[in-house]
Amino acid sequence: MSEPENKDPGDWIERVSRLAGALGLNAVRVRWKLMAWRDSWKTTRRQTQTTLQHIQYQHKICPHCGTVQDRGQRTCANCGKPLSPRFWEILGRLGLVAPRFGSSTSFLTAVIVAAYFRTGLAQGGNLLSMSPQVLARFGANWAPALGAGEWWRVSTYIFLHANLMHIVFNLIALQQIGPHIEEVFGRGRMLFYFMVTGIVAGLGSEAWGLYGVGIGASGALMGIMGLAAGWGQRDGTSTGRQIRNLMVQWALYTVVFGFLVRADNAAHISGFAAGFLLGLVSKPRWERRGGSWVDGFMTFAGAALAVGTAILVFFPPESAAVAREFLQ
Repeated sequence: MSEPENKDPGDWIERVSRLAGALGLNAVRVRWKLMAWRDSWKTTRRQTQTTLQHIQYQHKICPHCGTVQDRGQRTCANCGKPLSPRFWEILGRLGLVAPRFGSSTSFLTAVIVAAYFRTGLAQGGNLLSMSPQVLARFGANWAPALGAGEWWRVSTYIFLHANLMHIVFNLIALQQIGPHIEEVFGRGRMLFYFMVTGIVAGLGSEAWGLYGVGIGASGALMGIMGLAAGWGQRDGTSTGRQIRNLMVQWALYTVVFGFLVRADNAAHISGFAAGFLLGLVSKPRWERRGGSWVDGFMTFAGAALAVGTAILVFFPPESAAVAREFLQ
């Protein structure tokens, strides 16, 4: 008995190509397209397997010195610095950045989530979407109220969100870029830049001709994206230019998506422009020698703006404009 003949795994391509030729199609072109698809699929499968192996890797890697550590280690045996919990390390391997406890990013995240629950409870526990009346009551950027002198709305609107998709997208963006901004400029400055560019975004939206109620952290997020882009331009290195180009790409995607969903692109563009200008003149922390009164001022001002804004969101002042429009 003869052994069965080994089948060439590419035989199916030949069979499909011959069938395509019999149906009047260009058999050579079909063959090349199928071969390209097969090779692309193999490459994707190999990359996926490598990624899964990386995610499932049982040991920890010290983010400070790069030394491989035992899974149960809490501090690096080489440099002595604390290791991240395994959950956070897995998030990093997935490409997500987990903010450190006590960071400006974690503080902003907590305030935004708490504000969302606060507005949801105010309308009977509905956490799926917020009504314009509730958003206006708790500090949305709203032209009639601003015209009545309620100036705080150019800040309070940052912490308010319209629905679950809105807040989830903004929080994901904040987790991605916030820790990197803190690493480059420091925690205090990151909070200052976030709040200031968010306020500029709110003012830009009002100057452009705000329609309806403006809410969301996307103007401030565009601000720190612009900050990173401006710093990359100022840095001038290949890494800096790469960061600048990436931030500009994200900004363009945000604006295009904003047009599709009728978001407040005036706030997006204003925030990014303000952040870009700040990035051009702001030094990273490794170029600043020791503490300075500027760092102290920015840290204090950023904290005061964020905490004061949060208080105004959780305990909103009475609004005559809201009463006239929605409560009569």
